[in-house]
Amino acid sequence: MNAFLLLSAPVCYRRLVSVLLGLLLPAGSLLAGKNDAIAICSTAAPGYVRPLDEKGKPVPETYVFMEGIHLEGGTRDRSEERMTYEEITRTLAVNLARQNYFPTRDVSAAQALIRVYWGTTQIYEDPQRDQNLAALNSAMANAQSQMESGGQVDTTELKQAINDNALAADGVEGAIERNARLLGYKRSLLKEEKNMMASVAEQTMRMELSEERYFVVLMAYDFQFMKREKKPKLLWVTRLSIRTPGNNFTEALPALAVAGAEVYGRNLDGLERIKVRDLPGGEVILGDLKVIGVEEKPVEKKAEK
Repeated sequence: MNAFLLLSAPVCYRRLVSVLLGLLLPAGSLLAGKNDAIAICSTAAPGYVRPLDEKGKPVPETYVFMEGIHLEGGTRDRSEERMTYEEITRTLAVNLARQNYFPTRDVSAAQALIRVYWGTTQIYEDPQRDQNLAALNSAMANAQSQMESGGQVDTTELKQAINDNALAADGVEGAIERNARLLGYKRSLLKEEKNMMASVAEQTMRMELSEERYFVVLMAYDFQFMKREKKPKLLWVTRLSIRTPGNNFTEALPALAVAGAEVYGRNLDGLERIKVRDLPGGEVILGDLKVIGVEEKPVEKKAEK
């Protein structure tokens, strides 16, 4: 069932919301790799403009969270496994407040619904990489030897080796393409690919997309429109990511949340990066969590023997 159709269900909007209250208690500092860069992509729907108050600040908007999908990488990560959805939203809520987005007790009156996705990107690792490269080198050497001896060149072995390496390259490109869409690199990558030669920016993006990265994606919808029209209306999307080598999810999450604090609800011109060491502050404020509404899981029927 489409998750958005749950809006018409009578059970407290199902697991639609976790409302965060009392953000008061001090918590951990930013411990992600200080020299690592957080990649930020933030877009807003055309026409989404927040009104400003007399001080020039965005007028406060209320929201509720909705649990999205947790995507696991190819390597088991206990730091990610231990992190619960409630802990993730508590951390995000603190920094959403810096853009005057606030959780609300009154679920039905919430202006926005923010769906949260998180996890680790998946990369393609060819299990036959070394063998395929060795086979290609051997086939090229054999073909060269045949040419130098003046005999007829048999290209069967060479074609097979090229084929095998091409298939592996397709796997890598497929992973890069998927991760580019997920992390918000797509537009910037397409722009760089128009150049005749691969730029430093393109090479950097491809390198980042070829390694595992922790990510958090926030997708904000017009909640009142969704309840009224029974279909989604996207307002803005913010995508945050950082490389996994040298980090763990527990330490990376606060850094990701702080990096997004100034861009939620805004349009950025392409992909931006900020070093963890350059992030403002360093303290994440957490507090008591109150969950309103729990999705009822359907009872699974066992197959009759």
